Amino acid sequence: MARPKTRNCAPKQIKSRPKRHLFRYPLFLFLVLCGGVFLVASTLGVGADNIFVTAKVSGPLVTSPAVITSPSNGTRFSSIPITVSGTCPTNASYVEIFRNNLMSGTAICDLAGNFQLSADLFPGQNDLVAHVFNLTDDEGPVSGTVTVYYDVPVPPVSSPKQGVPSATPLMLQTAFKYKGYYTGQEVQWPLEISGGTPSYALSVDWGDGSSNVISRSSAGQFNITHTYASPGGYKNSYTIKVNASDANGGKAFIQFFVIVNTKVNVGAGGNIFSKSPPTLGGRGWLWFAWPAYLLVIILVLSYWLGEREELIILKKRGLLRR
Repeated sequence: MARPKTRNCAPKQIKSRPKRHLFRYPLFLFLVLCGGVFLVASTLGVGADNIFVTAKVSGPLVTSPAVITSPSNGTRFSSIPITVSGTCPTNASYVEIFRNNLMSGTAICDLAGNFQLSADLFPGQNDLVAHVFNLTDDEGPVSGTVTVYYDVPVPPVSSPKQGVPSATPLMLQTAFKYKGYYTGQEVQWPLEISGGTPSYALSVDWGDGSSNVISRSSAGQFNITHTYASPGGYKNSYTIKVNASDANGGKAFIQFFVIVNTKVNVGAGGNIFSKSPPTLGGRGWLWFAWPAYLLVIILVLSYWLGEREELIILKKRGLLRR
């Protein structure tokens, strides 16, 4: 008698095939690592040709704040710039004046322990504060606040200026560093103009009798350059004054100083002449690059984990043979 045929009811196994991934993980991992190296290098601002090991020897520290003696608290002004003066504490080399938390100018401390500079004002209330530094840029205590007011004059009806004044006041900014240059060496200093109504016109008084007129069609950062033929005055300093105006007659002003000396042979070591020039930053794109970079890593990792989990489930159910 013939044996009845039995049917195998076990689930069929799916033959494994070379799986074509949407991402080739080794290649993608290499690209992600390259992107990470680029972002780290951009964030830290380093390069293969400018990596130095340096040590800073700080000068005598400033232990007390500068004092703003003029203008007095509550003073109202109808024109700018204004003169800000005061006293420097012991061991102070220079003072930075801030208005409403924006650096508005720098002045060197003289032999008598005083400072004086011209400063811009915002329309309305301005809180003036003096930050004091020693010769190695170590900051001391911050001064008390002096509040003054700028009442913007109303232009006459017959004013030739056209257009509506911008809601954002015209502003000039710079990054300051107690930096020295030699005669014959090009001085390069960063500025940033913002607000107001383009286009802009700037006049730069270099303090040695020469000046430049610069036109800017749009807001943003730029450098001003100059070469001094002789050392500066007190402590070999030159005072630089920059006036700016926009298309609607808005005004802005900033003052700072540089040290210019005759080049002499000096021993190895750091000094104000070996400092790198000041910079205004300019890496705002990193605020978007880093989150995007991390998001890509998370998405790819999630995809890989989900695929791995799916393969494990299929293998446990006998639907996949590796």
